Amino acid sequence: MTRDKRIVILLVALGVVVLAGLGYYLYSEMKGEPEELLEARKDTPGETAPSEQRQAVPEVEKETLDSLFKEETNPDGTYTETYCAQIEEGLVDFFSYLDEQRYVKHLDSGKNSYNRFKKIIKVMSAEPPIPAGEGIDPRIIVRNIFFFFRILDRKDLRLIKDVVVNEQAGMEFNLNLFYRWLTLGHRCPDPEARRPSMKVIYQYAGYFLNTIGGRAYLFRRSERVRLLVTYYCLLIVNEADKLGKNDYGIDIVPFIEPLKREIGYYPKFEFQGEYIDQLNEMDDYYLQKR
Repeated sequence: MTRDKRIVILLVALGVVVLAGLGYYLYSEMKGEPEELLEARKDTPGETAPSEQRQAVPEVEKETLDSLFKEETNPDGTYTETYCAQIEEGLVDFFSYLDEQRYVKHLDSGKNSYNRFKKIIKVMSAEPPIPAGEGIDPRIIVRNIFFFFRILDRKDLRLIKDVVVNEQAGMEFNLNLFYRWLTLGHRCPDPEARRPSMKVIYQYAGYFLNTIGGRAYLFRRSERVRLLVTYYCLLIVNEADKLGKNDYGIDIVPFIEPLKREIGYYPKFEFQGEYIDQLNEMDDYYLQKR
């Protein structure tokens, strides 16, 4: 067998592996819940549907995203103690709320969801995805397709998916809270070193925007989740650009205009106008750089 034929056979084999992996990933995302989970839910009579459950939304008049948290800074650029405490309390309150939900209790009764969250964050920070290079190395495609299956256990995956499904009504508030917490950086104390670094956050944002596995994951979620996660990922990569830390050279310009259109056609967002204004500012930033 000639060298050229061996190369062709190797490339075909790699293509088969990648397509098989992608097919398995999409199938696993599309198929129904495991039988044991369905059986467990039969034993929880009276559990309300996601749309009927109390949502973790604060009792405030939500006029703007900034009105949700009063952002205050010190002269040195760090956030005030009051603002830092507000974000931390919001996070703790969210997980306290989750601990009371039946869909969380039946997964692993007696476990504190906040402690579980910290464990998940630690695991995800230790092994971030590769957000670029899939066209150069097919192994990166396979790695990214199976990324969450490799680093998280089954119960953690189920918890995340159930929270995403059941907390749709509070999604805008909750994602804004998590975005603020993740991007606090050195501006708020982090004595337990829980928050991931900007580099790690950037790699995950790039993963969802720029890889087959990340985009496939988002397109299996609801439209609300997909649009909001894409929006915050754009904010993160844009910030990395401003700081000169877009290490993988991820180009987010092609995502801005389509996202503006989609958000404009989605009337259920309470902060629709603010998302579009922020995307317009982002668009202007890149226009000025050209």
